[in-house]
Amino acid sequence: MASVKKTQRTYRSPLREEAARRTREAVVDAAGEVFVDAGYAGATIEQIAARAGVSRQTVFGVGGKAQLFAFARRRAAEGGSVSANNEGFRRILAIPDAQRLLGEFSAFTAAISQRLGPLQRVLEQAAGSDPELAQLLEAAQEELLECARGVIAAAAVEGSLRRDVHPGVAADMLWLQIQPANYRLLVEERGWSHRAFEQWHAAAMIAALLEPGEAG
Repeated sequence: MASVKKTQRTYRSPLREEAARRTREAVVDAAGEVFVDAGYAGATIEQIAARAGVSRQTVFGVGGKAQLFAFARRRAAEGGSVSANNEGFRRILAIPDAQRLLGEFSAFTAAISQRLGPLQRVLEQAAGSDPELAQLLEAAQEELLECARGVIAAAAVEGSLRRDVHPGVAADMLWLQIQPANYRLLVEERGWSHRAFEQWHAAAMIAALLEPGEAG
C-alpha cells in the first residue's frame, strides 16, 4: 500500500505580519532616538525597549546595538540616499545642464544631511571604539566618494567642469562638500536655516567646480 505524504503548509497571517513590521519600525525608530540622545556608548537595550514600549527580548529580536544603529541609519536615509540604486539620485545625474545638476544635487544632499546628521555624529564618535561601526563609517564614506565621482562624471559630459581642476581632485572637493558635518556645523552650531545652508551649498559647489562662464 502506497504511503500518503501530507504536505505541510505554512500559515501566513497578514495582520500578524503587519504587526511585526510595525513593532520592528517602532524599535528601530526608538533606537535612533536613544542613540542621538545618549550616544552610542550610553545607549542601552533597556532604554530602547522602554522608548519603543516593548520588551528587551523584542528588541534583541530585531538586532544587537550595532545592528540597531545600522537599521536606524538606513531608516533615516529612506527619504533619499546617494547610492547608485536610488531613483532620486539617478534622476539628478541625468540632468543635462551642469549648473542645474549641482543645484538639485545640493538640495538633495542638504536634505540627507538634515536627516542623517545627528546619527552621523554618533557614528563618527563611536567608530574608534567599535569595529562594526568603524566598518559602517568606512562604507558610508566610500558611498559618499562614489556619489561625488558620479556627479563629477555627469557634469564632465557637458564640458562644464573647470579645466584647471583634475576630475579626481574635483571629486575629492565635492566629497568634502557633502559631508553631513558641514550641515551640522552651520545649521545646528551657527544657527543657519536649512534654506540658507542649501543656497550656500549650491553656490559653493558651482563656484568651485564649474568654469566661470558656467557658474555665472
